[in-house]
Amino acid sequence: MSTPERDAQLLSIGQQCSASSCLLVDFLPFKCQHCAHSFCRDHFLPESHKCEKFDASKHNRVAPSCPLCNTPVAIPLGQDPNIRMEAHIASECSVMTGKSGKASSSPTCAKVKCGKVLFAPIQCGKCKQQFCPQHRFPNDHACVSITAAKSSPGAAKALADVSAQTSAASAAAMAAIRRAMASTTISSASMSSSAASHTPPQMAQPPLIAKSSSSSSSRQNPFSPTDRRAKAERESRRRAIQDRARKGLALSEEEKAILAEGEAKDECAVM
Repeated sequence: MSTPERDAQLLSIGQQCSASSCLLVDFLPFKCQHCAHSFCRDHFLPESHKCEKFDASKHNRVAPSCPLCNTPVAIPLGQDPNIRMEAHIASECSVMTGKSGKASSSPTCAKVKCGKVLFAPIQCGKCKQQFCPQHRFPNDHACVSITAAKSSPGAAKALADVSAQTSAASAAAMAAIRRAMASTTISSASMSSSAASHTPPQMAQPPLIAKSSSSSSSRQNPFSPTDRRAKAERESRRRAIQDRARKGLALSEEEKAILAEGEAKDECAVM
């Protein structure tokens, strides 16, 4: 049951439509961006509530697309769209003029007939232009400063004088280095000759006998299978020579030495 207090509470929550023929209370009203009044969903458009501050010529502007290059063409306020489109086709259309509508944003090398895209441009300190790494030096891109210096006779003369002075200084430095090297060689030769004249004669030393190699070679490892086999072979050969000596057969000098060495070892072992 509706009461005046309840109706007042509902009106405080929502807003009434500003259209004179509606006056509907809407809880979610729309606000016109031109006149800033609140309207319901049926009258929020400017044409529905006949907005006084709405100008169709300013807000309902459409940029038609070119039929050839399909590029939107902006129509200025108050200008005929046909005239603007004809001007675009005559001077701006990429199909008719052959020009690309998009300008290259990346810089290119300023060297004639190079045109490389510069991802890391290098600026010349003299002509202030940007070049690729191949043409970054003034001599590589025919810098204006070098051309001006060559054209002026005073600058060319000064450059020739500087180059002559530099060559003379380098020649003098090389001559000084050669003289210093020659004096150093002579002084070292004289010092070596004087040292050789004052050196007393040295006594000839007898050659050292390599005892370590012989001692190391004479040592035997009792746990080595190779040494044990060699020892057994020597012992067998010595016994064979002893048997031949007992039988009275003739022995060679090597066999006698082997037999004498074995007997000496036997005496040492007995002692």
